[in-house]
Amino acid sequence: MNFRAIRVILYLIYYFSSTAPLRRRLRALEQKDPKKAQEIAFASVQKAINHVIRICGVDVTVEGKENIPDEAVLFVGNHTSYFDIVTLLHVSDRPLGFVAKKELRSIPGLSGWMERIHCLFLDRNDLKQGFATIMEGVESLKSGYSMCVYPEGTRSKTGELGEFHAGSLKMAQRSKAPVVPVAVSGTRDIYENNKGFVLTPAHVKISFGSPFVITDLPKEERKFASDKTKQAIADLLDQM
Repeated sequence: MNFRAIRVILYLIYYFSSTAPLRRRLRALEQKDPKKAQEIAFASVQKAINHVIRICGVDVTVEGKENIPDEAVLFVGNHTSYFDIVTLLHVSDRPLGFVAKKELRSIPGLSGWMERIHCLFLDRNDLKQGFATIMEGVESLKSGYSMCVYPEGTRSKTGELGEFHAGSLKMAQRSKAPVVPVAVSGTRDIYENNKGFVLTPAHVKISFGSPFVITDLPKEERKFASDKTKQAIADLLDQM
């Protein structure tokens, strides 16, 4: 463990404990004005993430932001690091939730903030619960909340694109929300490429591809929407 990692741990402990009253107020506000509650929650989370990014010494370059439609979208990205979602939230100009593994729901503080920004917790071993999670995502997109999914389901150990799980784009298909491919590179240099719990400075690149609506595709192409998205992400990574 290095000094940057210690600083991040201490800051997160401080953040989660000091913002407990705010999380309680936001739970109450969600009953009256859910959009306002999410905006406040996302602003708080993004402020904390920006601080973590500064501690780690991470520099982020963004390309293709002009491709993001001015409406709720489903961001679909490659997954190689814990810092993929951190850097995406760092550069996002809109409230953004994401689909995470159910184990994160048991982490005090973290799970509370994830719920406040409309994150969903997926049980990969329970098909019924998985379908319910997808339907929650559909309703979030229809209500104007952008979401992010990582169809590989887990972090790639090599940095190469893995297989996309079937049904990973169902939220976009059922909600008719635009799909925006996202390619991220350089995040493994922050943590995964180091030995032990060591955080180091890195240059991260994020590129947003051209959006598309699954239901607008020719009928024969709709069942290959995952392949289309995967290829778009692969092309963005090649351009990087």
